[in-house]
Formats: sequence, C-alpha cells, structure tokens
Amino acid sequence: MRFNYWTTPGQTHIQAILEDGEDGYGKREEGAGTLQHLEETTATFDYEVKEIHPDVLGLLCMVIFYPFIGDSVEFPKPVSPRLKQAFNNPCFLSRKTIEFRNLSSDVPVYQGSKNMAISFGGGIDSTAVRAMFPEAFIVHEAHIKDGQEIKSHSTEVVHSLGKEKGTVITTNARYMSMPGGWHTWPCSTCTSLLLATDMQIGIILTGSILGSSFLWNGSRFWDRLAARDIHGPSGNYWQSAFEAIGLPMYSPVTGVSEFQTMALSLPYLDSNEVVYCQESDGHPCFKCTKCFRRDVIRGFVSSDYQPNWENYTTETIRKFLTKRPLYFGHIFSTATSICPERFPEWLVEAVSDGVQTIDRDWAMRCYTKSFELCPAPWSEIIQERVLKFIPPMSVEDIDEMRSWSQSVPESKPEPEPKSIAVTQSIESVINWRQEEE
Repeated sequence: MRFNYWTTPGQTHIQAILEDGEDGYGKREEGAGTLQHLEETTATFDYEVKEIHPDVLGLLCMVIFYPFIGDSVEFPKPVSPRLKQAFNNPCFLSRKTIEFRNLSSDVPVYQGSKNMAISFGGGIDSTAVRAMFPEAFIVHEAHIKDGQEIKSHSTEVVHSLGKEKGTVITTNARYMSMPGGWHTWPCSTCTSLLLATDMQIGIILTGSILGSSFLWNGSRFWDRLAARDIHGPSGNYWQSAFEAIGLPMYSPVTGVSEFQTMALSLPYLDSNEVVYCQESDGHPCFKCTKCFRRDVIRGFVSSDYQPNWENYTTETIRKFLTKRPLYFGHIFSTATSICPERFPEWLVEAVSDGVQTIDRDWAMRCYTKSFELCPAPWSEIIQERVLKFIPPMSVEDIDEMRSWSQSVPESKPEPEPKSIAVTQSIESVINWRQEEE
C-alpha cells in the first residue's frame, strides 16, 4: 500500500493507494474482527495541518488503514526505523509482516511538550478523565457517514467549552468501509494524532478502564504487566507503537473501574454533558444493555438514584444476564454482592447464578500498578493526580481482584450477608477525595 497526504484550505487528506495483492478487504483490529471492505480510500479531516512529524503521519496511516495493508507500505514521508521496529512486535507479526519501503535514520524522535490531549468520546469514562485533568485539551471526533455528519450531543458539549479548551474535528474515517466502524481501536485517537505536531501534544489520554485493560471484559484477571514481554512496554502492542515514536497514548483510568468513573462524572451527568447512549433521539433509551449497566453502576454509587427497573424486564436483558461469561461481570457482581438491597430480586438472582461473588469493594479503588504501563515522567504526573480523586487498592483488594474469574466452582457456598460497615464504605470511598482536598 502506498499513501498520499495533502492539505486544502481547512482540510487534511490521507489517501491509501492499493497495490498488487491488496483487494480492499481486511478484518477489523477491534471486537470480533469483522471482515470489512474499504469503500473510500481517502480519509478527510476538517482541520488543515500546518506541520506533522513523519512518524506521527506514518502511525496515523497505519492506525487508519492497517487491516487492508498487504506485505509492504510506503508512506508520504520517510519514517524512522523506530516506527518499523514498533510493527515488528510479535503481536503484529502474528498477523502479518510488513516491509517499510521508505525509512530514514535522519528522522528525529518526536518530542511534544507538557500539553495533554484527551481523545474525548463524551461518555462516562472519558468524562472522568476530563474531570481529573481539566487542563488537558479536549479533542472530539465527529463522524461523516454517506456524506452527512452524524449529529451528536457530545459535539455541542465540546463546542461549548471554547476553542482554548477543546475542538471538534469532523472526518469520514469511521465510515470508510462496509460494514462501518473504526478499522483499529486506536482510530479513536486519529484526530489527536492529526493535531499532535501543531499543538506539541506530549501525551494522548483516553478512557479505557480496568474491566477492559485487566479483567478481559469482566471474565477474568489478565496480567497486562506480565504481557509486556510480548506486547511491549505499555502492555498493549498498539499503545507500545505510540510510545515507540515518542507520543505515548495512555488511559489514566486503566486501573479504575466504571464505578469510580461514574462517581467522577455525576456532576457532568447532572448538567447534561455526558453521552453514553443516543438511541432515543440522541438521548439514553433506558432499555439497552449499555443503559442497563450504567443504571446498575449509578444505583451502586448513588444511594438516592432509583432507575425504573421495569424498563429492563425484557428478553434482551434476560439473554444478556444469562450469558456466561457475563459481560463486565465484575460490575454486576460487585453491585449485587455488596448492596443487594438496592437492586431488584430478579437481577440479584440472575447475577448470582454462575458469577463469582465479590466480597471487597476493590472496584471502588485504583490498581496503582497500572501506572507502570505509562512511561516516565507521565506516569508520576498521572498517578499523583488520579490518587487525589481515587484511593488505592489494598493488598487484600488486589488479591481478590487478581483471583477474579467467572469460571463456576464445583460447589458454590451461600453468600454471607454484607455488613453495614461494608455498605457504608462505598460512600466513604466516594467522599475520600474530598477529605484529601
């Protein structure tokens, strides 16, 4: 694959040119690996780049078009051997080996500044990052599908912040293929990559949480730190590629569960600045599995929040709750194990069937070893800030988290009733950051 790159007034364009052996088909580097066909070959952004580092541009090309690249690639500008080495990671090589045709050892290492950018989706998790890092510049991607911009309340939220605080960049990058969807999960950071050189961005912050990073979507503990032997220093091969060129991409909530991101986002929920479902004319539908999980989380962290649980007595939710492993099962187990009185009996019974009971409120705390996945000096800066808002896990908390698994034991003992002290500890953890201040 060969790439072209050019700008026009108010826009930037990155074009992929298919070569011999490339048919425009590839599997998404996200989710179930759906087969996609590249219908449009030019990604267009409504931002005119003034300057872009060759390695940042090369990584941007890889992030957008990786599934469709054959056995070699030529970038708009020569890139450094650092970028090539990043894609010699065993995880990439297990998929394919790519020859980098235009390399130059003269390309300097990208160096940003202390500027932080948040790749902002507008949901609970990226809003929690925004709450902890108010100085970070917000970058939100608006999507074009079939030539029309998809309307989103998040776009309005970011516009309301003012140009000094954030920006919205509109692009067709998410809907260039059939079926649609980002080609790789780091595509959510494309607009931040595009801005990086002009804004001297030193790190890109995201909202990837504990359940995704360490708990295999809530099915079992996965030791991401041990995975560095294969995935590289970040514990994830794509993030390690960012780090290799000098522009780390890291989530401050890597070691934090959705309970704490919800607690941090409550003021923004109250002011209508959070979007996590748009199925009801751009607003939450309070019927889907995502709304269901969010209501369980909010019901746990806020004792005065009372969802209409009747909305969820549907076949869709029943099937969701009976599937094992239960998606993000640690969330449902924590809520129904520690505070069963806050939830309907049908929910408590459904979760208790084949899902390990959680006895400690470690999901309300931070797994501090997660900061080891971020390079210095950012790791120290981010850890200090996060721990002003969220208390660290104890040794006992970590032991229970690491033993988390949805595999069903041979004989399941009856759960012991939770003490008042355990239930009260939820409120104490939420209020902990206020005491620290």
